[in-house]
Amino acid sequence: MSKEDDEVEEEKSATVSCGTSAGPIKMKLYREWSPLGYDRAVELFERGFYDNSHFFRTVPGFLVQFGITYSDDMELKRFGRTAIPDDEPVAGISFKEGTISYAGGGANSRTSQLFFAYAPSKALGTNPWETPIGKIIEGMENVRNFYGGYGDMPPWGKGPVQGRVYSGPSYIEDNFPKTTRFETCTVEHQKVKSQTMEEENKEEEYVEEDDKKEVVDDDETAATTTADDDESDKKEEGTMKKQSLPIGNNNNKSTNLLRSLKSKMKMEDSPSNYGLITISAVFVILLLAISIKISRGRKKTTGKTS
Repeated sequence: MSKEDDEVEEEKSATVSCGTSAGPIKMKLYREWSPLGYDRAVELFERGFYDNSHFFRTVPGFLVQFGITYSDDMELKRFGRTAIPDDEPVAGISFKEGTISYAGGGANSRTSQLFFAYAPSKALGTNPWETPIGKIIEGMENVRNFYGGYGDMPPWGKGPVQGRVYSGPSYIEDNFPKTTRFETCTVEHQKVKSQTMEEENKEEEYVEEDDKKEVVDDDETAATTTADDDESDKKEEGTMKKQSLPIGNNNNKSTNLLRSLKSKMKMEDSPSNYGLITISAVFVILLLAISIKISRGRKKTTGKTS
């Protein structure tokens, strides 16, 4: 199994691109900032929950709130209204222009309603449900142009009543026609490859087994070579002085012996040298025969003289 097969993709962030009646905007959501809030928001955007819905609360200098769907999908509506637990806030993330978070009404009250911050505010981020999940990375100038002439919702302003927005788009279209609205949104996921602890342990075990196998294979090779050398030495003992054989294939031991003998005699493996050996041997035999004959002749002469 390759390293790539062992690796798994881990969700890191998502880029949400939306058209609005004031111009396009692009949001970046970060899972590590708020895992539960991130998962809920990404799924809602992907399923078209916010498409064509209104930014029903636009308060210049403070925030823009949205998150009431006009979808006919009853299951999607129920999903959007189901509350999720609060996430632990991540240190160092402050509210500034373009920060995105959930609106809520108490602990563990986050559902589908989100807001964009228009500016840094000490009032935002103090509640447990107001954990940031991302920020606007493109189109903030369009967000600043969202229509805010109706003011905040009653009793602080003359804007739409939030409860009546659930009845459908006609409430805002008929009474607050300048209210900015979403068009459609798309989601692009950013993932990173990582290994689970179990997969890392398996990979380490696999490497260790390979190392052990290599050691065993080396030992077996060394043992086989030593046995061949010992057997060759025993066969050659008594006929020649023990030779140092090369490590390798020793199947043709007679050839090795012949080469060793020729090496001792400083001979080259050529036909002319074999002929020289033969002539020398014949010459020696003739000398021996002559010597024996002369010796016998001397013995006969000595016998007659005496």
